[in-house]
Amino acid sequence: MSVLWLLLGLLALIDSSESGNWGCYGNIRTLDTPGAACGVGRRRGLNYCGVRASERMAEIDLPYLLRYQPVMHTVGQKYCVDPAVIAGVMSRESPSGSVLVNVGTVDNGIGVVQDPGHYVPTTWISESQLSRMTEVLTVRIKEIQRRFPTWTPDQYLRGGLCAYVGGPGYVRSTQDLSCDFCNDVLARAKYFKRHGF
Repeated sequence: MSVLWLLLGLLALIDSSESGNWGCYGNIRTLDTPGAACGVGRRRGLNYCGVRASERMAEIDLPYLLRYQPVMHTVGQKYCVDPAVIAGVMSRESPSGSVLVNVGTVDNGIGVVQDPGHYVPTTWISESQLSRMTEVLTVRIKEIQRRFPTWTPDQYLRGGLCAYVGGPGYVRSTQDLSCDFCNDVLARAKYFKRHGF
């Protein structure tokens, strides 16, 4: 009987360690980021910026994003992207649950989820829409990998996030890896990772 308990304990440890740091594009737990620019926080009514602002915006969005958590895990496994990164992108692109979906072309670097006023709001994002958003991100990351084969997985993730919003030609060197979108999304993703994503 004790051998059975030992095996169950080991399986639990293996499962928790795999879910804690998975994804093919860097480990968000180890990434440093300055967080959101002050203008991003101001648009959400905050009088501060940086990681503190990103975490506050993620905290505001957390109740809304929790209903997507199982879908984010499924999509994350499909594309080998940490669900916390997917949550970070969704939080940045659809603040406070005002999700607006553009399922059109993304060749110009515009994401699947867009700013209010341009598209008809939806009350629920489907798995296929979330997959499309994540696929666009992975395409951008892979473009960065092809163009800069000596970079690290963390740099690929940063470059992919910057190219996600700025277009494929946005990233030309490591100096372009600190775009506001990337810095804010990574800070939010780290927050979501600590909260079960």
